[in-house]
Amino acid sequence: MSAELLQYPNCGADIETTDDAEHEHEVAELEVDDAADPPRIILGAGTRDLWRCKNCGRVLGVS
Repeated sequence: MSAELLQYPNCGADIETTDDAEHEHEVAELEVDDAADPPRIILGAGTRDLWRCKNCGRVLGVS
C-alpha cells in the first residue's frame, strides 16, 4: 500500500486514518443486467460501507 496522504478533491482535507473520514452507513451493491436493452440496474445481494469527508461531506468511496 502507498504511504502517500490522500486529499479530498472538494475541500483539500487530508485523509490519513479512518478518524479523518465519516463511516455513515451501508449502501446496497448494484448490479447491471447487460442482457436488457437498455441495461437494467438491479439491487445486489450485498452491502458496502459508505465513507464521507468529515469536513465537506463528499463521498470518498465504498469498502
